[in-house]
Amino acid sequence: MKAHVTLVNPPYPPEAGQSVFLPLGIGYLAAALEKEGYPVDVVDCQTQKYTPQALEEKFRTLNPDIIGVTSATVTYLQALQVLKSAKTAVPKALTLMGGPHVSVLDQQALTESPELDIVVRGEGEQTILELAKLVSSKHLHGLSAISGITYKSSNQTFSTPDRPFIQDIDSLPYPAHHHFNTQLYKLFGVNYMPIITSRGCPSACTFCLAAKMCGHGFRGRSPKKVVDELVWLRDTFHAGAFAFYDDTFTFDLKRAFAICAEMKQRKLGLPWDCRTRVDRVSKELLRTLHDTHCQLIHFGVESGSPEMLKLMRKGTTVELNAQAIRWAKEAGLSVAVSLVIGYPTETPAMLKQTIDFLHQTKPDYVYMCEAVPYPGTELAAFIKTLGLEVPSDWNQYREETQIFTNTLLPLEKLEETKKEFFDHYFTTSYFLRKKLKGDFYSQIMARAALNHLVWNSKTLRWGFKKLSKFRQPKKSVGGYSTSEQEQQQM
Repeated sequence: MKAHVTLVNPPYPPEAGQSVFLPLGIGYLAAALEKEGYPVDVVDCQTQKYTPQALEEKFRTLNPDIIGVTSATVTYLQALQVLKSAKTAVPKALTLMGGPHVSVLDQQALTESPELDIVVRGEGEQTILELAKLVSSKHLHGLSAISGITYKSSNQTFSTPDRPFIQDIDSLPYPAHHHFNTQLYKLFGVNYMPIITSRGCPSACTFCLAAKMCGHGFRGRSPKKVVDELVWLRDTFHAGAFAFYDDTFTFDLKRAFAICAEMKQRKLGLPWDCRTRVDRVSKELLRTLHDTHCQLIHFGVESGSPEMLKLMRKGTTVELNAQAIRWAKEAGLSVAVSLVIGYPTETPAMLKQTIDFLHQTKPDYVYMCEAVPYPGTELAAFIKTLGLEVPSDWNQYREETQIFTNTLLPLEKLEETKKEFFDHYFTTSYFLRKKLKGDFYSQIMARAALNHLVWNSKTLRWGFKKLSKFRQPKKSVGGYSTSEQEQQQM
């Protein structure tokens, strides 16, 4: 009999931003299992709140043979609580955990969680199929033959060799979105659906784990397969906009042009956005993206300081960053940029270079993230060599908070600079300009500006609080999300 698998998306901690995204990782795992005939359930703790008791009852009712939980660093402790509920409800179930955090800290996770049986490291589609086959055949003594796992046996932990990355990612089935209520992920009445068209990141940024999770080699899906999925998302889930979640969508310029040509030929005609590097675009490509209804491009510029860019091993320059933003704007695209601030050894003068860069280049949207030393990154190792203290509470590993003390750039200075910038950036005129522009992404930007304006105004906050008593609260969007604690204060 085929093993019954339940996959779980754990909740965020209450103090973290409650941004909700359709979990593609779980979708791919569920699809791989279902393709081979395994019954699958998905429990999404981010769109439906469960008490520990309610979660236990859910697991008891489902009664699966395998319970798999995904987790990032910020959701790791919550994932451990999910496992406690799982083992209490279904002691016989084999419990798994995957994701970037435990792929790095696999031994630690197994040691500190008596409820966790196996850590799945790296890409999990093939691994979970092999585990499901073992459970179905009642032959768990064969764990040592499965690549890419760390497991317990006789009070010891064992790690098998890393699993090679899936080379033919065209062979993967579409994510099993039917397990999720996609209506809950709507923005402004639009089904905003994600897609990943490639895996692997050839870059070596010190603050990122992408290469460790998916390898340095770029593996792209064929343009036809990509557009087949876009059409499927449109026709099956009524997608009204697409988010390309690739780390570097335009890494292979020839493939990017081919995807655009396929979209144009099949008259897709829906708005979309993508993420890429400033050194992987050209004027011609940016114009082509725009002509194919791409409305927003995200660049990871990270800093306006040459020193910081070198230290982060970004492989770009301030001049390249400025050029890419200018070219994208000239092509008619809106531009969002992400920044990493508060990096070790960054000084107020370096931070000012970044703020000056923003004023000079005028991107349409700014994500300002504080440097987070995620386990396994070069940044985490660098902080250790500097002797800087980091918290042991994984709930604190969030990009809106300072994780370590940078004596050259005190927290007060960092927060003051951020507030001053956004107070001048998210103005009433910015809000009106984006609101009147009217396209999907401008509405998202207008909402973020409104959130900031409301939060900064006691009068508006009071009015918003009164109004919220008569209407359902809306999830925040864009680069700004409020925690449950902040929502209660509004």
